[in-house]
Amino acid sequence: MELVIKGRYDDAFAHMLLVGLASIVEDADPQRICELRWRDRDHAVLCTSDDLTWGDCAAIVHDHAARWLASKWLNAKGAYDRSGSSVRATLSPRLGMPKPREGWTLLHHDREQAIDALLTPLDHRYIGSLGEPSYWSGDVASNQYDPDRGASLWEMVTRNKGQEFISGRLLPLAKAVAERSVEAVESGLRGETVNDEAGKNEPDSRTPTGLHRPFPTDNAQAWCALFGVSAFPVMRSVSTARGNTASFFTVARAVYTALPIWDEPWTVRRYASVVRSRALTVVGCHGAIASVPGKLRSDTGRKSEEMLTSIEIRRGERWLHERGVRCCMLFARHATAVKVPELWLQRGEPILLGGKGFGDA
Repeated sequence: MELVIKGRYDDAFAHMLLVGLASIVEDADPQRICELRWRDRDHAVLCTSDDLTWGDCAAIVHDHAARWLASKWLNAKGAYDRSGSSVRATLSPRLGMPKPREGWTLLHHDREQAIDALLTPLDHRYIGSLGEPSYWSGDVASNQYDPDRGASLWEMVTRNKGQEFISGRLLPLAKAVAERSVEAVESGLRGETVNDEAGKNEPDSRTPTGLHRPFPTDNAQAWCALFGVSAFPVMRSVSTARGNTASFFTVARAVYTALPIWDEPWTVRRYASVVRSRALTVVGCHGAIASVPGKLRSDTGRKSEEMLTSIEIRRGERWLHERGVRCCMLFARHATAVKVPELWLQRGEPILLGGKGFGDA
């Protein structure tokens, strides 16, 4: 049975919804295999090896949110900052600067305890892909140290006034989905209704968490979309750039991500192998350089171009095409011009492979 998901291919949220839903459904049964694909520019398709219905998937998502809501790891907290007075979620990947020695030691201990309580492969993969506060990158003496560099670039909660991802976004979403009926979860997943309980259905709701601009978003969809992050691991690095997240890169001081579009059935594992590939990063980076205005390209794009030879670009395009990628979508990350910028991914632009785009003959 084909489960059709409404969502445009130029919306990063729709990509993450598809992958996150498939990941949650597959994780519920070790024997289950999910296949996913894009049917057209406005719809994606999910199929399961045991032919689940929408009602079955909704029940799995509901139980998944309820399990996380009651879990030790989602509710773990501690006082790790310099003053020791602010309580933060233990597994949030961005927490600010922990108190020297005592704060880091306590955070490390509490994280180990919370991680030991994780139950399923997806639990571990997701927490690992969110990243963690970085104690290893930057130079404290030169004031270049930033603990946020260990976090995933998919985690885009605006961290001001004590906000952080786990207690400020994930926990409220878990509660909202767990308190729904299975029928209400199904209606939201299918796009028949939009109920943004965590965001109070405000017109500028932050529930999308940067996967698209702020606006009311169904909480069941948002819960699944945030678990799409599990396909994008974070690599530890001592570079001055924040994080090294699969499929993200920087061109001309702007941050981008590239995501594949395909029309043949893929497993979640195959999707993960493509979005982690150097080929996707090379093709995405080349597309981003081409989008930079000419005046900037000559200055800021030159160094990137030196790293991308025409042979490497063609090799990347060929590698993606051989694996069924029809085109790539390039998403630029928008940052508002304020002291603590709000981040979200803008509408995507297609990067053609071999001169053809998705849906072309």
